[in-house]
This record gives sequence, structure tokens and C-alpha cells, in this order.
Amino acid sequence: MINEDEEHRTPFMPTPTPFTHQEDPKARAINFTNMDEDAAENELTKNASKKDVKKKVLDLSDVTMDDEEDEEDAMEDEMLNARVLTPNSVATVSKNGSCESGGMTYADGETVLEDCDSVCTCSNGKMDCVNRCIAPLVKRGRKIEDPLCTEHPVDDICCATLTCSDTATEALEICSYNNKTFNRGETVKNDCESICYCGPSGKVTCKARCPPTKKVNEKCVEITHPEDKCCKTVVCDVNDEDHGPHSDEESMRNKIIYAKYTNSSTIEINFLHHDAVKPLVDLSNDQKTWTTYALLPDDHLYGIDKIFKYIRIENDIDVVEIQNVPGETGENQISDNHCVYKGNKYKFDQEFNDSCEALCVCREAGVKCFKLECPTYSGTEILDPTCVQWETVPRNFTPVSPKCCPDKLKCKSHGECEYADKIYDNWQDIPSNITGCEKRCYCEMGKVECQEGCAPVVATPPNTLPCLPHQAVLAHPPGEDCCLDWICQNGASGGFPPGYFSTFHSPHQQDEVIIHTLKPLDPHTVKLIFSIPRIIVGLYGRVEVRYTNREDNDPNSWQLQVFAPPHDLLATPQLEFQLTELKADTEYRIQVTVTLRDMHNTHTSKIYSVRTPKEPSSSTLPPMIPIEPDLSVVEVNSTWVKIQWRQFTPNEMEFIDGVQLRYKELDGKIYEATPLIHRAVTSYILENLKYKTTYEVGIYFIPFHDQRTELHADRLVKFTTTDVIDSYGFNVSLEINQVKPTSVEISWKGVPYPEDKYVNIYRAIYQSDSGKGDYSTFKVAKRDSPSKTMIKDLKPGTRYRLWLEVYLTNGKIKTSNVQDFITKPGSVPVLGASVRDKLSGDISEERGDYYGPLVIVAILATIAILSTLVLLLILVKRHSQNKASITQPPRVSQSAYDNPTYKVEIQQETMNL
Repeated sequence: MINEDEEHRTPFMPTPTPFTHQEDPKARAINFTNMDEDAAENELTKNASKKDVKKKVLDLSDVTMDDEEDEEDAMEDEMLNARVLTPNSVATVSKNGSCESGGMTYADGETVLEDCDSVCTCSNGKMDCVNRCIAPLVKRGRKIEDPLCTEHPVDDICCATLTCSDTATEALEICSYNNKTFNRGETVKNDCESICYCGPSGKVTCKARCPPTKKVNEKCVEITHPEDKCCKTVVCDVNDEDHGPHSDEESMRNKIIYAKYTNSSTIEINFLHHDAVKPLVDLSNDQKTWTTYALLPDDHLYGIDKIFKYIRIENDIDVVEIQNVPGETGENQISDNHCVYKGNKYKFDQEFNDSCEALCVCREAGVKCFKLECPTYSGTEILDPTCVQWETVPRNFTPVSPKCCPDKLKCKSHGECEYADKIYDNWQDIPSNITGCEKRCYCEMGKVECQEGCAPVVATPPNTLPCLPHQAVLAHPPGEDCCLDWICQNGASGGFPPGYFSTFHSPHQQDEVIIHTLKPLDPHTVKLIFSIPRIIVGLYGRVEVRYTNREDNDPNSWQLQVFAPPHDLLATPQLEFQLTELKADTEYRIQVTVTLRDMHNTHTSKIYSVRTPKEPSSSTLPPMIPIEPDLSVVEVNSTWVKIQWRQFTPNEMEFIDGVQLRYKELDGKIYEATPLIHRAVTSYILENLKYKTTYEVGIYFIPFHDQRTELHADRLVKFTTTDVIDSYGFNVSLEINQVKPTSVEISWKGVPYPEDKYVNIYRAIYQSDSGKGDYSTFKVAKRDSPSKTMIKDLKPGTRYRLWLEVYLTNGKIKTSNVQDFITKPGSVPVLGASVRDKLSGDISEERGDYYGPLVIVAILATIAILSTLVLLLILVKRHSQNKASITQPPRVSQSAYDNPTYKVEIQQETMNL
């Protein structure tokens, strides 16, 4: 654990604090629904104006012309003048409720289609626009990320619907095992030996039914597993009352089975369940005060500076007593002026090597040991800057105290990658024209690593832009043709370098470099893992590591090594480098500084301390070393089997030049061998095997030339190939669903999916008791079509025999079972037919069925004719009353009114003169 003091003295193997790794940013769909209504309206209006400017044809379809010919030209000129606007105009509000947009005028209520993007409607002088394709519809032709989704057209040529299936179509949905057929997903228990699972494509995978049990101490007992009587489970530190069945929650909870000291500063822990995520553990001496520690992946605690007696999972109630506590077993004893460790005496502050397993020192509190790890491969830029994998010289180097680590290496691999039939150097970017702009790939240590090419975009503009939020738009940044980001409309970059996506910087983020791991790899190399401030992630810069073994407090005068990341880009917040050319058994003080390119600010860490181990000594190894490669059978078929083994450790790879599998029939005498397999490969498929045959296979390790030590594995694995599966070995079962007087509905089952792969045509054959011949109905096999059909034109109340013939795609014919059925009697005669039967008893059934409807039709026709005649009489009568007289009425003489004398008399009478 690294402290936060100014100078840190770190033990040889610190237990690093778990570093929280942030997931790489992933691309996501941009959601525009969170924008303000005004912003969305402006965006749609702007798009509409840009598209309308390109239109050169004037649309006058909505102009209403008057009937008078003398006003026709004036009205047309008025409408033309109202529609011809400037090209850069946007939608404006008119007094009469019409809308103007993109140089065009639209009447109130008129709908405008903006290509396939939106549908706009003029409402009270304002254009209201919505997406043309509204959920569940999507825009036709867009990129579909899910390969299981299919686009289907609808009435609108711009929209479509998506139909997605939960799983992909597979060729086979059944498995054959031990002469039995099982559906996909079924589990088969083979007595108490194994459990087999029917998987995709008819593959059967088997594994041991019971996991191996291990009784670790006297306080552990084996009891029958509460869920499986064939298996045993181990329960430790129990009473007689605890031997009963446990609850499901108790059996799933992880527990510490036992813990013991391997040396005075290392504790080995064994858990009931080996989970990938290791829990935190608490240590205590009196079960009152607890100290929490983090586990390493190998279930060990290193660098324990105190002696503890009890251990538990963090905040758990189950407490386990630690075995082999130093000072109690006699292995680690303390006298007045020396320590006794494994029968040897050491003085206080004396350092010694514990058989190349740990580096120990005698203290007044006891012997403190730290695990010694010697690397087989260690990169060094002096010998070969491009090398990523190294091996020792000689290959058969054996660690013997005091020389536990090799002092000479040679390059084994440069980390090249193969992608799309091309070779790329280590750390080389793969061109985007090969990978596509959606992802960015590069070669890293022999593997092609890819990440999303576009950073996630927030729903609203960030406050770090040099413009107001309503002035920001989603567009391609300068120099970027694939990804979108918020930028200002005037194209300002806000001072960021090209290609850099600005993110909001929280004031609580770290501003200094923090070293998380400082571990010696060998006497001359130290591994550094540190994190940089997130505000500088994505910028260009280099890392400077200053170190010294002198009593000098000025870091500027220390020795310097400069590390450059790929392309000088600080792409991740966590970096890892190796400091080389150090002296053995020497204490160093180290400081890390990150210098940015073209910028004057730097970020520096605190000063940390580490001590390199001593030089190892050589030793001899036996000629044969047994190992357990965990050889197992993963998949088995009728003619092939897949064999898998574990990944070999770096120490084991020193003695392995290649791997070879040798196999034979169980009763055979001669082994067959595979070609030489690379030592990094962990699986191989044996082909051209006999079906329903038992084989045994073993793995053999091919040594290097002139190598004196070899590895060998004694355990052989047995397996039995399956029987040949007939894809057309299914049976068809016929069922009768609904029986009617003149028809019957039938269905069948047993045909595998998809039907069109196995069947061409279905033929339903039926015959009556009269025996006049067979009749047939055909149906073409289609994928996803219902397995049923309707047979019509049958006789009521008749007995029939029915069977199904299936014409297979391989040219053969399958016949289903035979079904007998009787059609229902004929229907009762309708109203009107009974009355007619009483009058004429020989009327046929068919004629009676149509008599009632014919009477109704006749009555309706009569009513229609009478109504027509009445209407005609009314119209004739009204027409005769509305006739105008042709004779002109007598005209009144106007001579008296025209006489001026008469006008004066009338005027005088009116004025009372």
C-alpha cells in the first residue's frame, strides 16, 4: 500500500490499492427530443429554408381564382407578389393566417412534406413541424446496428418498420445423445457421473456432475449436497446441528474455508466459491478491532506488517482462525538479538533470500517477507525498442538463491498483428478505410484492439463552448467527417486542438500524477503504474521519470528517463512503464512528471521509494517436471472433438517449444499424432474420427533443441464420439382441429424449423366411405407459415379418412398418421322455406335456401319503385306552381309625374303651404 507522504518508503512487493477503471466511451444514439421547443423549431425552420431555396418551380396549386374574367389577371398578380420572397427568408406570420417559409406562402391548414425528414403544417400563421416517421416507424434506409432486425416497407415511402427476432436462425434445434433425442436447452443427467447440455446446432456439452471436494482441516466434514444427492459438499467449523440441509441463500454465499501463514508476512486464503471478483477481508487479533485488506488475484495477502490470528470476509459474521501463525509453530521465533526462521538464525536488520520465493528481513517484531517475482520477459528499449516479448538466455535457466532471476534476455516477439490479411507493427493504427469510421483500431501486443470512433454526445450543448447554448449546433468538427459534436455556428473551435472533444471538468478532479503500483520485476527493472489527471487525457505529451539512489533532494539533478506513448498521445488516464538500468539491491527515489506538447504547464507526482532485489544465483533442475495442463473435452460430434487445455505460465513456456496431441481408439495400440501446435494455443480440433467410438487423448510437450529439462503430463482424457445425426429423421403427426358440415381444419407438427429447408410441398389426401376415389389438397412449405390448412367442398354428415404426405427436399416422401372424422350434419332451413315446404313438399333444399332472400329483395324493389313515383309527382306539381306569366302587366302612366305643375302642387302640400 503506497502512503501519501512527501517521501514514501515502499516494501519490496506492495499490495496496490484497487484502481477503478473507467470504461471506454461508447457510441450511442443522439436524442434530439430534449431540446427546447424554440430550438427545435428554429432547427427545423432552418432545414426547411435550406431545402426550399433549391426549388426553382413556383407552386400555385393552392391559389383560388375568382369567377369574373375581368378580375382574373389582377388576382393572379397579387398571389404571385405574395409568394415571391427573398431566398434567405424564414417562416413569418401573416395577418390572414397564412405562413411564409423558404420563399413560399402556404395557406392556413396546408401541409408541406420536407423530403423524408419532417411534415410541416401551417397553423394560424406558424409552421408546426414534426418528424415524418413517428414511432414505431423509422426512417427507411437508415443503418441498422442489430443484425437480427429486418426492415419492412409501409405505405409511406420514407418510413419503414423494424421486425427483430430474439435469436438468429440455426440449422438444428435438437440433439442426439445416448440414442435419445433432446430439444435445445434441455439438460441431461448421466447417472452421477456427468451433466450434459443440448446447445446450438445439435452440439452436446458435458461436464462433471459434482465439483471436486477438498477437506482442508479437521474441522471440516463432508455432507450430502442439499440440491443433488449424487454430490458432496464440505462444511467447516460446524456443530452437530449444522449437518442438516442449508438454505439456498446460505449455499450461494461465499465463505473462507481456511487461511494459513506461508511466511511471516504472507497469508494464503481458500474460499468456498472461486469468484472472479475477490472480496475484501478483515484481519484481527482479538475479534474486536478489524483491519481491512485487499486480495490479489491469487488469493494471497502480501506485505502483512503485523501478526493476526483471525480472518473473515469484510463485515461477515463467520470468523476463521488462521493456521501456522508465526511465533506459535516454531517456524518463526524471536530471541534477544536474532530471529530463527526455518531452522536458521538471522541477526536483526539482516536481509536474506527464502529459496527464491521471498525476500525476507529480520526485525524485532519477527521475520518480514515479501514475495519475489522474477520475469521471464521484460521489455528494454536499449536492446530492441520494438520488442514486446523476451526470453531468458539460456532457455533452461533455473533460479537458485542468491541468483533467482536471469540477467540476460533476448527478443522473442515484436507484437505484430494480422488484420484483413495485412501485417501491422505494434502500436500501429489500422487505417479507417479498412475498419470504417465507426471504430478506431490499432495493434497492441500482438492483438488488434478496437474502440468506438466517436465520443458520446450530450443531449444539450456543454457550457464549455465559447458561445451561447442556442448558438451551438450538432455538426462535424473541423477535420472530422464521421462523428458529430456540439460546435458554434460560426465554426469557432473554442481554443481546443483539432480532433479534441471538449468535456466538462469537475473542480473535484485530481490535478496531480498518482502512482498506484511500484513493483520491481528483476534486480535492474521496476514497473510503474500511475494515473494522470483526466483533464489532460487526449492531449499530446511525454512522461519523464526522475530517479536517484543518492541523498539528493533536488529532483532536477536526478537521472532521467523519458517515455513516449504511441504517437505521443495520452490516450488513457492510466499508464504503465518500466524503469530499466537500475542497480541490484539498491533503494531508489522516483518522481513522475507529465509534460504536454506546445504547453508550458506540467503535472508532477509525489516522491516514492522502492528497493530493487538482489542478483539471483543459478541452480539445476531435474530432467522431468510433471505439470497438470487441465486437459478437457469441450465439444464432441460424430466425426470430430475439440480438446482444450489451460494457458501455460511464463516459467512453463521456458521449456515448451510446441505442443502435440496423441490419440488412439480405446482398444487400439498405435497412437496418432497431430502436427506441432504453437505453445500459445489452448485448443485443437481432432477430425476424421469414427462415430460412436471411444478414444483416449494425451498432451505432450516438445522441448527446445539441446534442452535438458522437459515437462510431461501423465493424465489421459477419454471421450466417445456421438452417433450420426439424420437431419430428415423426424416424424410428422397429423391432428384434426375443427370439423364443419362442408370443411375441416387440419394441423401437423414435427417438422424442424425452418420448414422450407426440409419440405417442399404438403399434400393432404382424403377419401369418403363411398370409395369413389381420393381427393387432394396441396400447400407449399414456407418459412414462418402456420402448420395448418383448410379442406373444403366436403359433404355434410359423411365419414372421411385423412392423411398427410410430405415431399422432402432430399427427394423422399414421408407419410403421417391416418385420422378418421365425420363432417357435421347440414344446416337447418332458413325462415320462409318451411312455409313453402308445407305447400309444396317436393321443393329441394337448395331452392328453399334462396326463397326467403328473394322475397325480401322483391319487397325492397317494390318500395323503391313506389318512392320514385311519389317523388316524381311532387316535382311535377312544384314545377307547375313556379311558372312565370309571359304576358306583360299594364304599365302605369307617368305623364302626371312628369308635369312640372303637378310636382309644385305636391311640394306645397308636403310643406303645408
